[in-house]
Amino acid sequence: MIKKIINIKNTGKFRSFVAKSDVLFNRMNIVYSENGRGKTTLSTVLRSLNEQNPELVIGRKTLGGIGEQSLEILSDSNKHQFKNNTWLSKPEFEIEIFDSLFVSQNVYSKIIEHDHKKQLYLFTIGKTGVEKANQLDQLDAEIKKANSTKKEFETNIRVGIEGVLSIDDFIKLPFKENIDEELHKCQQTLLAHSKEAEIKSKALFSKVELPSFDRIKFKSSISGHTISDILDTAEVTTKNHIKNRLDLNGEKWLEYGVNKINDNSCPFCEQDISDIGIIKAFKSYFSEEYKKAIKLVESLSVAFNQKCDIENLLTFQSKVHTNIELSTFWKQYITLPDLYNLDLEYFNDVWKQFTSGIRELIENKKRSPFDCIIVPDEINQKIDMYLNCLQQISNYNDYIDEVNKLIEDRKNSINQHTLQNIQVAHQRLKNIKLRYESSKVEFIDKYNKLMSSINKYNNDKEKLRNELKEYTEAIFRKYEHRINHHLVNCGANFKVADFKSSFIGGKPSSNFSFVINNVTVQIGSENTPQTSASFRNTLSEGDKSSLAFAFFLAKLENDPDISSKAIVFDDPISSLDRHRKRYTSDQVLSYSNKAKQVIVLTHDIYFARMLWEKYTEKKLLSQLCIKRDGLSDSMIDTWDVEEETRSDYYQGYFLLADFLRGKTDLNFRSVAMSIRPLIEGNLRIRFPEDFSSNEWLGDFIKKVRTATSEPLLQMKPHLTDLEEINDFSKRFHHNRDPYSHTEPINEIELESYVKRTLKLIQGVHNVSYSYEAI
Repeated sequence: MIKKIINIKNTGKFRSFVAKSDVLFNRMNIVYSENGRGKTTLSTVLRSLNEQNPELVIGRKTLGGIGEQSLEILSDSNKHQFKNNTWLSKPEFEIEIFDSLFVSQNVYSKIIEHDHKKQLYLFTIGKTGVEKANQLDQLDAEIKKANSTKKEFETNIRVGIEGVLSIDDFIKLPFKENIDEELHKCQQTLLAHSKEAEIKSKALFSKVELPSFDRIKFKSSISGHTISDILDTAEVTTKNHIKNRLDLNGEKWLEYGVNKINDNSCPFCEQDISDIGIIKAFKSYFSEEYKKAIKLVESLSVAFNQKCDIENLLTFQSKVHTNIELSTFWKQYITLPDLYNLDLEYFNDVWKQFTSGIRELIENKKRSPFDCIIVPDEINQKIDMYLNCLQQISNYNDYIDEVNKLIEDRKNSINQHTLQNIQVAHQRLKNIKLRYESSKVEFIDKYNKLMSSINKYNNDKEKLRNELKEYTEAIFRKYEHRINHHLVNCGANFKVADFKSSFIGGKPSSNFSFVINNVTVQIGSENTPQTSASFRNTLSEGDKSSLAFAFFLAKLENDPDISSKAIVFDDPISSLDRHRKRYTSDQVLSYSNKAKQVIVLTHDIYFARMLWEKYTEKKLLSQLCIKRDGLSDSMIDTWDVEEETRSDYYQGYFLLADFLRGKTDLNFRSVAMSIRPLIEGNLRIRFPEDFSSNEWLGDFIKKVRTATSEPLLQMKPHLTDLEEINDFSKRFHHNRDPYSHTEPINEIELESYVKRTLKLIQGVHNVSYSYEAI
């Protein structure tokens, strides 16, 4: 068993811990520590030692620590050292550890995931089952390795294979004596048909186009608009007025005013504005007809630019060039009609003149949207030239249709089926020749032997899986019974059911469900909706903790080697109520007689007291604590449970704790009267030289308020809480208030001060100091 933690360097809170001579472990060990002092670090160190996993210790390296990590742990007859990031030896006994890591890896985190089910499976089936599972894993590894080699062989075998042919079909190709002669004949036949294949695959001629143009529609678009209430000078007049008289927001201001004119009077001063010219200009400028006219001219410009984009001309030229190239090929096989030529230079020149002329007219229209724009003769000539080009394109496309029909007739005259058959036959002969080359034969022989091994592995795996399934069914029935036994004794209102194994994903795992109020609830997963009943929303945190502990106990009960093992319980009572804590303590203590050693790490001083009171063999008990060493480091030291937990203090604490848990049969006045004695008891234990038994909380507050040195200086951050809690609680004590028995109690106010009280006593830390420094 573990005899002594000799030293821990640069690991967690243990920066430079060296144990005193009397800090020894025994068969039963209670180790008290406030949260954040190093319990988890200690259990992680023991797990790392047991599993010989140095990464667990390395991950706990002290932040900001100087030097290498090192640990020394003394067991029955050996000293186990951690140096140079590795353990130099392994204990001769196994260590079973119940802690948050055990729960998160084997049972659940927030939900029960597939990885939890796999881990749960492994620790459930025991040593014999694990051996079978390991054999299954080994077979999986062999199959994976063989499949990897198979892929390599297949890659080598596939080299040179033509067409779509599977590995199996390639291997089955029959041997031919005269393969070279057959290949030669097939190649000659294929050569004779090769030109036909080229004809069949050659492209047809492409039709061409340029954007169409509607002369009549265009002239209509740029002609003038007759609008009765629009002045030609409206825009100029309005913008000049804004520029000379108003600011950046002038246009919005004017538009707002114009929209408010309902008759011939000004909406601002009510003067007659019927004959004022500038008002007419404003009304014209902001009229809907004006806006529509401007928008029409703008859309005309955008539409023409999009339609007559230069890409259209480039595509046209490219297709004409491609058709010229194709005509060279097709002249060899068909008689083409006289080639219809398009003068690309002429087309390019007409395009430029036409598009520039039209854009010029559009720009004129944009400058004078209400003028009637007349198309001059010069631009009419450019339009005529462009329309002539479009007619040439129409004639050219008629020619293309005629030529493409001749080409289609020529292609249809080819017997493509015969050509394909020759190509397939040629391909097969080449693959047969390749199949029986010496290098391929060697690879195929190795491949066939490997496939025989893979088939054997798969058969062995299936057989082993069936054996493992039969074995685990019996084990799981026993586990289910023991888990439910512990859940009942814990007072849980649920049980587990249908505990079984599965091989989802190829790996063995366990699965189960819950029964609550005679209703079966599935475990669920991260994808289970919150509206559906599952593990995460049907069980309280206390239920989940009880479930995890029940799994651990069932594991221990089914372990035939438990007598040779050390068991570590790290905070086994998280989220448990008083009854479950008592049951947990009974189960923990039961293993002090069954196992080689039991170590309990706890932050709950009263759970430690409970264990101490129930454990009768005090000579086999070590009482230790993890406490502060200096400002932020930790050390392991001896501890006296009885001295640290006094009777009245113990009762007061649980009275407040039961009140917060909602216990209904409590006297609220008794709760209120317990607040101050609980704080006083806590502080007297922690500051025995500064807070004597004949002083009260008010006296202590005064000392803290005027403190200039340690340890009372550490209480300064808690001074406000101490003062406010003291002011509240003294209302319920006769020595301070003669009417305390009639003082009304507000339950919400009481709950607030109870929470602050428990938080305060959990947050107060004792301070180590040397007497020489006083």
